[in-house]
Amino acid sequence: MQRQVIHPHDIGMTIGLGAQRLRERLLAAGADLVTGTPYARYHSFTKDETDMEVGFEVAAPVDAAGVQMSTLSAGREAILTHHGAYMGIPKTFAVLEAWVGDNAVSRGVPREVYLSDRDEIPMAERQTEIVWPIE
Repeated sequence: MQRQVIHPHDIGMTIGLGAQRLRERLLAAGADLVTGTPYARYHSFTKDETDMEVGFEVAAPVDAAGVQMSTLSAGREAILTHHGAYMGIPKTFAVLEAWVGDNAVSRGVPREVYLSDRDEIPMAERQTEIVWPIE
């Protein structure tokens, strides 16, 4: 995983380039990727700055330059799948955030799990899970 603080306008570029570089480093270090697609986890989000991480699920810890290990907590999660272009994710995210606020107690930071390979699937057909850890 690679974590950094960026401006929200840079999220797409950060995920795209960050995931590509991270995948290369993980594979060079012999990592066993659980899935071939990345996730993005948001630790804080304001209109001016976003503390986020881009990562891949790996089967076991990896020692690779420029890579940090992070743990995705086990337990219940509220999940909503977004279909289509990434530009629409904030609306899907807001729907899930409202549902969690009305129906559950949050127990961690949400993440986006990119189910579609961006090099193979047209933008309009992509699927992204919004995952929110809940109690």
